[in-house]
Amino acid sequence: MLALAASLALATSAAAEKVNEYHAVVKLVEQHYHVKHKGIPFLATAAMKTARVVSSDVRKYAHFAGFKLAIFEDQAFDGDHTTFHAAMRRTLEPAWSPLVVVRGAGEGQTYTYVREDNGKFKVLICVIGGRDGTVLQVELKEEEFIKLLMNPEQESKEIADAASHQSSDDDRD
Repeated sequence: MLALAASLALATSAAAEKVNEYHAVVKLVEQHYHVKHKGIPFLATAAMKTARVVSSDVRKYAHFAGFKLAIFEDQAFDGDHTTFHAAMRRTLEPAWSPLVVVRGAGEGQTYTYVREDNGKFKVLICVIGGRDGTVLQVELKEEEFIKLLMNPEQESKEIADAASHQSSDDDRD
């Protein structure tokens, strides 16, 4: 009975860790770079979900499920990017697999991690530029995930841009 309780506790804590990995990355960005994120307001999130069902203009975003987004605007991302990358790896691996890591002096940083979850594909993207950043977690349908695999760097940026753009549009309404 004690062994069953211990294994149940381990499974529960493992499930909690999976749920909190997005939040752990947001917190990592905040602590490492001494910045603060802006989330999507509750009403904007509800409006976006409603728009997915109603609006044909928004249907192109319908492949996003389990959508979580933190935006860092007009903040300085000064710091050791190598240390940040190592911390990202410690936070996400081995549960998540790195798909693409781009660290360029002028382009900033893009980290894309993936994990299969019950036949769906969860993607966590962290983009850090000179003054702005985004942490996004989405669940992709198989066809969208295949597009991501075909051109991971470009598709990672497009997914992050589309999510940020959709969030900005919702904030203005």
